[in-house]
Amino acid sequence: MATFVDLLSEKGKANWAEIYKQLTGKKWVPPAQDKRGIQCETKIEDTAEIDKIMRQKPGYSLDVQGREG
Repeated sequence: MATFVDLLSEKGKANWAEIYKQLTGKKWVPPAQDKRGIQCETKIEDTAEIDKIMRQKPGYSLDVQGREG
């Protein structure tokens, strides 16, 4: 997966390095390896299962939600 800096154009990378230096007082050095600790694996449900869940009636009345008194 691309990082923020990977997505920038060459001009954008130069601008990012300047902004980083102004904000932190340090020179921007791209990380040697990806250190992101969170990875997400998605699973798409079967459309028939989604349809079944969406057609189920909720197990509460409207007054419980505060819409009716």
